[in-house]
Amino acid sequence: MRFLSLLTLVSVLLMAAVMPARRVGRHCAGAPGMPGAAPGVFGPQPAPVRQARVVPRIPDYPRFAEVAESHSALWEVTYRYGEAAPYAARNRVTAHVLAVSDVELLDHCLHVYEPPSPLRAYTAPRVRAYAPTQCHGR
Repeated sequence: MRFLSLLTLVSVLLMAAVMPARRVGRHCAGAPGMPGAAPGVFGPQPAPVRQARVVPRIPDYPRFAEVAESHSALWEVTYRYGEAAPYAARNRVTAHVLAVSDVELLDHCLHVYEPPSPLRAYTAPRVRAYAPTQCHGR
């Protein structure tokens, strides 16, 4: 029994040494023509992987980058593809979101933006400044 298993092992090792290596898949490092292969081993190169869709570019990217950089202390400026108002900015402190359709309008809005009062509308009538009344004639 031992002799039979030893003979099977030797025959498998001989067949592996004599037969050329086959590519099993792209993940197989060391296969000819694959990344990670031994230097000097040449073979067919894999076809480049194509993207499923074309990523659209940001219109007027230099101006967009300038606006994003100038307001980066308070605002996180992004561009959302395919929306009616693609230029968006999120305030880093209050988390308010502002979205517009033009980069120049975005720049103007971020320059003049004032956050709303933290007081709620239902508390406004209760908050009154103390002003002592003056009595005349006494």
